[in-house]
Amino acid sequence: MSGDDAGSPEIDAAVADLLQKKGTLEMVVEIGEHGSQRHTDLRKELLLSSSTIQQRLKEGKQQDLWEQTLEERGDIAAKVYQLTPLGNIIYENALDLDLDQLYRSKRGITRAIDNRERRVIVGSSPPDAEWLAEISMEEHELHSVQQFLQQFGDS
Repeated sequence: MSGDDAGSPEIDAAVADLLQKKGTLEMVVEIGEHGSQRHTDLRKELLLSSSTIQQRLKEGKQQDLWEQTLEERGDIAAKVYQLTPLGNIIYENALDLDLDQLYRSKRGITRAIDNRERRVIVGSSPPDAEWLAEISMEEHELHSVQQFLQQFGDS
């Protein structure tokens, strides 16, 4: 990381490379929106594997995008991640381009597609097929999908 004359942090090539890896910038936005996030919080919201999230958290900490702290949550101290000044600058730049809204919409659409694909499989299968129980029929909140689709309506 390098700084300009005003002392404002700027990214270097290593940070730029990390930001281009799947999920990193989306994690910056997610942590920035909530102030702090646990690995579990990120896993519930983002469409990334636990191992990808863990790897990005490690790399983001090494590149000074976020820091790991302990935060009281109920009766326990939880390990959380909070943006650093560099992470906050990147987050603000992402907000200027509405990436927060686009990421939410993208996740909503992806979840809706996944659910409908599973419905097609179940609807096309014999009702007594033993393997049907193995198909997860998770329903995700359709509200975000509906909000995304409203932007294409006439109203």
